[in-house]
Amino acid sequence: MTKIQNKIYQFILFLGDSLFFIASLYTAYALRNKDFYPSFGDISILIYAFSPIFAVVVLSYFIATLYEVPSLMTTMARAKMILRLHLVALVFGLGIFYIFPVFGITPKVILILQMIAYTIFQIFWRVFMSHRIRTNKKRKALLVGQGQLFSELKSAVNDNPQSSIVFAEHIEVHSPLLVDTSLESLRTVLKENDISLLVVDVRNEKVIPLLPYFYNLVDDGVRIYDVYKMYEDVYRRTPLSSIGYFWFFEHVTLDMRIYEIFKRVVDILVSAIVLFLYLFILPFIYLAIKLDDKGPLLSIQKRFGKGGNIIDIYKIRTMSFTDEGDWVLQNKTNKVTRVGKFLRKTRLDEFPQLLNVLLGEVSLVGPRSDILANGKKLSNEIPFYTMRYTILPGLSGWAQVNQELPPNSIEETKLRLQYDLFYVKNRSILLDVVIMVRTIRVLLMRSGI
Repeated sequence: MTKIQNKIYQFILFLGDSLFFIASLYTAYALRNKDFYPSFGDISILIYAFSPIFAVVVLSYFIATLYEVPSLMTTMARAKMILRLHLVALVFGLGIFYIFPVFGITPKVILILQMIAYTIFQIFWRVFMSHRIRTNKKRKALLVGQGQLFSELKSAVNDNPQSSIVFAEHIEVHSPLLVDTSLESLRTVLKENDISLLVVDVRNEKVIPLLPYFYNLVDDGVRIYDVYKMYEDVYRRTPLSSIGYFWFFEHVTLDMRIYEIFKRVVDILVSAIVLFLYLFILPFIYLAIKLDDKGPLLSIQKRFGKGGNIIDIYKIRTMSFTDEGDWVLQNKTNKVTRVGKFLRKTRLDEFPQLLNVLLGEVSLVGPRSDILANGKKLSNEIPFYTMRYTILPGLSGWAQVNQELPPNSIEETKLRLQYDLFYVKNRSILLDVVIMVRTIRVLLMRSGI
């Protein structure tokens, strides 16, 4: 699907969500009052009263990526997600109606009936029907290339019922179909199989001489698409096989003055407000740590910042000793303290890093900074790893909201790097907002950061 088609489809999803929300309100009102012909005024009051709940539903759908196109979420996962989100909306609604009675009414029974009806409607709409509103005829594509990237892309696209294309054929670059310089045999295969999309690695040395012939296929209505661009569209990460100095010079823009100014203003405002609120609970954290082991409050970690510069990151100490390594000389074991377990679980140990945000050493959003020893090791083992240091590190990033757990191996770190470089290439105000909103979801689920 094109970007315009994606936007139209997202609007249709939102429109369906809205209509089924109103339909569930009518159903709940009719069942509660045994009145199947309510007045327009009664329904209008209910719509007004329930509008904050609908806003919470839409926001939670957005955080849960239910408006993301294309979606790789399975049918069962989508149904379970809807159930969880509606339970949250129900609790929110009960709280609202208890605290703020609207027009003197507290429609708690209607709310329960409405959420039951809305859940049924939405599972029908979002799980079984929404993908059917698009054309059932998928666009057939030919995948030209070999390697793990091509296999992953073919499986992801062909196994996804929401995909608007299907790879009908997959040939390697040394296929006899590509040896014939006239490409008449390839043109015949495309016509016989009704293939109108050619996905190729335009940087492959064996493909480059064929590009003029591929260009001639455009007159036949065949669209040529770069495999790396499609990989990014599907997985929302940049394949490492495409990374190099040419990629950096072509795709990465470091001079984004207006964006950087706006981002810096948001960093200062948000970190200042949150730090001010954090000061109210900091004395209790300090007291708990002193009662637990009488150790220092803060732990300072030296990490890599922008441009590979070394910065001091502030965190609440959660281990028996700080990161300076004195405990090794004392032949003692460094372990998580009792208070530290609670602080880590609630993420309260992370908030002092907002001081680094105020100082301009870190941003709210960006690739997570590396501890010195780890960063040096990874820079030596993974090609072009230091490209993630070309922008400010962040408290949360695109990798953190897409990977369930922090990387524990080189392969997992390579996956994180794919997400980080996708952010370096595509960073924008909108992407930052998406990351911040999805970070809230990750924090609530207590995983990923």
